[in-house]
Amino acid sequence: MIEVGQIFATRYRMERLLGRGGFSEVWLAHDLKTEVDVAIKIYAPSTGLDEDGLKMFAHEFSVVMDINHQNLLKPIYYDDYERQPFLVLPYCKGGSVKTLIGKLSEEEAWKMIRDVASGLAWLHAMHPPVVHQDIKPDNIMLGKNSEYLISDFGVSTGLRSTLRRSQVTRAGEYDCAGTTAYMAPERFSKQNKPIMANDIYSLGATVFEMMTGDVPFGNLGGIIYHQGADLPDMDCPCSDQLKKVVECCMAREPWDRPIAAQLEKWAQTVIAGGTIDFGRHSADDGGRTVVSSAVNNGDDVRPTKQKGGSSQCQDEGMK
Repeated sequence: MIEVGQIFATRYRMERLLGRGGFSEVWLAHDLKTEVDVAIKIYAPSTGLDEDGLKMFAHEFSVVMDINHQNLLKPIYYDDYERQPFLVLPYCKGGSVKTLIGKLSEEEAWKMIRDVASGLAWLHAMHPPVVHQDIKPDNIMLGKNSEYLISDFGVSTGLRSTLRRSQVTRAGEYDCAGTTAYMAPERFSKQNKPIMANDIYSLGATVFEMMTGDVPFGNLGGIIYHQGADLPDMDCPCSDQLKKVVECCMAREPWDRPIAAQLEKWAQTVIAGGTIDFGRHSADDGGRTVVSSAVNNGDDVRPTKQKGGSSQCQDEGMK
């Protein structure tokens, strides 16, 4: 067990625990070599991983280390210590936007949408695409220049499976790929593999919570939506444009949601003083999605279309 004051990996003095998830801990630490405060994310802190698990982490995080985008919290360093993989990250003194739930102004909401969508567009455009799988207030950090930064990306389905096998959550149940309150309804269907549209839904649920003070379906998230519940109204003093964008992001069907690049454009339009032309996009073949079965392995993680349905919120479609 890691303790305050402990020297971790012969270099980092652990100052205080910042957060704990199902299979990881985040600590504020002081780097004794550079005399700089950093955040350290430690995976499998209680049990460690076997050799195969460590090799998988090293391989997949080699991709993350090359990421360079202004809205992604880029790791500084990766290593393992006593069979525990860890990432050294810049310490964001402002913390996450979780502290602003129910307090975020509409002006800041548009900036958050723009910045997070920009980061997601970059991840989704990678080869192979990276699906975040866990967009939520805890994973959106406040940067030193008031920008919004996505953290905790690059943990693929394979890595999550490795971590689940290595340990059990504090509640005695295995952690899942994502946080239920922000997970899209299709994640609870037979075709439940991660796709890019999942991230858009999660961002919509996040904005909904930031503006109203609560997530739309409580802790059950997309489970209730998948079972047929209607999307609740955003009960807050914000514009119809913002409500419409959240509604589009949280469309029940993944092919009815905007792609991240389009969402970024919408937010930038409003920030510049313009009005969004939501338009109407209908798929060439009528548009029904079959969710891809893969993520982070080179296969397509976009919806593919078959007959049925149409899109209400996309200008450019998911082409």
